[in-house]
Amino acid sequence: MTTYTKKSFLFIRLKLYENFIKFSYPNSIKKSKCKFSTNIIKFDQNSTTKEEKELYLRLTKTFREKLKSDYNKPELYYDNLIKTTIFETSKIFEKPNPVEKIFKIEEIKKLLVNMIIFSNNHNKLKELYQDFKKLEITNELVYRRFILYFIKDDVKKSKEIYQDMRNNGIIPSISYLTLLIKITKDITTKDYFIKEIKDLGLQFNTKNQFHVLLNYYISKKDVQGVQSLWQEMRKMLNIIDFKQIDSYSYLKYIGFLIENNLLDKAIETIHIMENEGIQPLQRTFVDSVIKPLAMNDYPQLAWRLLSSYQKISSNFSSYDYTYILEAFMRQNDFNSIRKVFINMKLLGINPDNKSKEILEKIKDHSIIKEEILYREYELIPILKTIFILFLDQKNKLFI
Repeated sequence: MTTYTKKSFLFIRLKLYENFIKFSYPNSIKKSKCKFSTNIIKFDQNSTTKEEKELYLRLTKTFREKLKSDYNKPELYYDNLIKTTIFETSKIFEKPNPVEKIFKIEEIKKLLVNMIIFSNNHNKLKELYQDFKKLEITNELVYRRFILYFIKDDVKKSKEIYQDMRNNGIIPSISYLTLLIKITKDITTKDYFIKEIKDLGLQFNTKNQFHVLLNYYISKKDVQGVQSLWQEMRKMLNIIDFKQIDSYSYLKYIGFLIENNLLDKAIETIHIMENEGIQPLQRTFVDSVIKPLAMNDYPQLAWRLLSSYQKISSNFSSYDYTYILEAFMRQNDFNSIRKVFINMKLLGINPDNKSKEILEKIKDHSIIKEEILYREYELIPILKTIFILFLDQKNKLFI
């Protein structure tokens, strides 16, 4: 085993195009376009021992099999295969382990500790990153930590490190990219990471990742982007984490559709939401969906949604009803206005000034006689008292 430590026979990105593929697969050489940079440690087949060559073949077995079966994959696709194979093989080594030396495990550990110690020292972090570059080794964890440390306060530096990471053959995961999109406040940087997701062909696979992407497209007011993302999510409902769309997603999506005057699509989605038994966040849903529906002259739907919320919450003010009353007034739907006022009285909600104006306006209307409206309106406290007494007696029966 000591011969392993004396010679440089391993490297992270293998130059197989020249050293191996040409020798082993002459028929595929024209089709393959893989070009692996080897700026770290090079493997010289002419000066290696029999044991080293055997180890070389074992280390690259997975890579060679994949390359033979699918040579159209980009070079970065194989980088993780190579590293995984090397690390897995290294587990069988006796001490000293040459892989630990080649991948500079101890140096990386010390670097990670120092990064934590100086996490709030911008200049020191820059120095540590230069120290990392001098190691001439790629380490995904180190890159990711540096990017996260810089992205809030130094977007330019974080993008520089990210590009270094990509140039050294590391492919970020969808979870990491969505985390960067969520953290950064710089719109241009968000756009850059979204482009990375598209270019790498990555797909979200958790609700949290979906929420980050949905918020991004909504903030960009990208109607096509939002709808495409929603359709993609609908197709993923068979995935464990997407068995059911959550109320937050419905709230954001429906609110966005209404805001962009896509009312038919919004109403269609509301019906789907109701069929799935989803009850969105109450206060936010009232402000984002119910009020805009009323303001866009869909008071019947707005009233039905608000009425359903009354069964589970009493946290409403007269302003929540005024928007609906005004919409019914624009449509001369006086019967619905009467129902809304009765409902408000039952809940003990006093009309605001605008609601009172509506009440005054309909007094002289021939469709609703003043005495009928006021008779119903004034009798409500009595009905409410009877109802409360009934509930009280009912509860006593079960004590």
